[in-house]
Amino acid sequence: MEYGEISQFLKRVVGALGRCVLLAVALPLVPVLIFNLPLAPALALITSGFMIEYGAAPIGIALRLPPLFVFYVLMCTETGIFLGLFDIFDTIGSASVPVTRFLEMTQQLARRSKVMERYGIYGLIPCEILIGVYFCAPVSRVMGWREYPALTITIAGYCVALIVTILATLGIIRFLRL
Repeated sequence: MEYGEISQFLKRVVGALGRCVLLAVALPLVPVLIFNLPLAPALALITSGFMIEYGAAPIGIALRLPPLFVFYVLMCTETGIFLGLFDIFDTIGSASVPVTRFLEMTQQLARRSKVMERYGIYGLIPCEILIGVYFCAPVSRVMGWREYPALTITIAGYCVALIVTILATLGIIRFLRL
C-alpha cells in the first residue's frame, strides 16, 4: 500500500469508529443531560451494553434507570456497534485484494447454499438473539448484504430479545418486592 492508500484506509476506519461512538455513546447521553438522569449509571449501562448487549438491561434497571431509557440506550449502542463494525469490515474488504477475493468466493458459495437461498438475510434475527451483533455485522458484510437492510433485520431480532429481557427483569423485581 502506498501512503495515500494507507491514509485513506485510516480515515475510513477512524470515521467508522467515530460513527460508532456518536451513536453508541454520545446519543444516549443526550437524554441524560435533558432529563437530568444520573451520569454514572448511564455510563455503566452504555459500557455493559458494549459487553453483554441486551443482557445489560437488568443492570440498567437495577441501577434505577427508567426502562424506556434503558431500551433507548441499548438500541443506540447496538446500532452504533453494528454500523461501526460493518464500516470497518467494508473498509478492510475494499482495501485488500486477498480479502476482496475471499469475500467474492464466500458470496458465491452462499448463493449455492439451499439454507442461504431459503432464509438469507432473515437468519440474522436468530443469529442476533443467540450470538450477537459482533457476529451479525461481519457476517452481513461477508455475505454481501447491504448495510441498512442488514441493520434493520439485526435490530428486529435485538428488539425482541431486549423487550423480553426488560419485561422479565421488571417482573422479577415486582415479584421480589412482594
